[in-house]
Amino acid sequence: MRSLLFVLILAGIGIASCTRYKRALPPGIDKDLPSFNIQLLDTTVKLNTANIPKGKTVVLFFFGPDCPYCQALTREITKRMDELKDVRFYMATMSDFKEIQMYDTLFKLDQYKNVTIGKDIKGFFVTYYKAPGFPYLVIYDKKKEFKQIVVGGVGVDSLKKVINS
Repeated sequence: MRSLLFVLILAGIGIASCTRYKRALPPGIDKDLPSFNIQLLDTTVKLNTANIPKGKTVVLFFFGPDCPYCQALTREITKRMDELKDVRFYMATMSDFKEIQMYDTLFKLDQYKNVTIGKDIKGFFVTYYKAPGFPYLVIYDKKKEFKQIVVGGVGVDSLKKVINS
């Protein structure tokens, strides 16, 4: 009798461990990528996130140009871009355009077709996501559905684990 109970418990644990649970959405965050504008470096064109096509993972990267953790992550992303070529990065900050341009130049972000950088002109990251600081990454899957938020200093390996989970 005990051995039967033991086998049933083990089977239950095995089945439960194979079941993939969806993460609960953080309070106030919808499942789908919200629509908001990022003003691009030319200061006239605005990219609306509703126009981001499905089919590739989307990483919204809220950063500060003078943030050492943001700089370290950006440096690592650019060095390992061959591993991240199927990920679309949308980098946004509330800093002025001069600082954004310097950051773009420093990391040569214009060389990467999958990186878009600009200004969060209405403070969307702070109001919608309640971003407490930098770096603040919001990952959406290929269907533009919420996957996970990553806050603070993180490396590409950790980011890839979230993307591939």
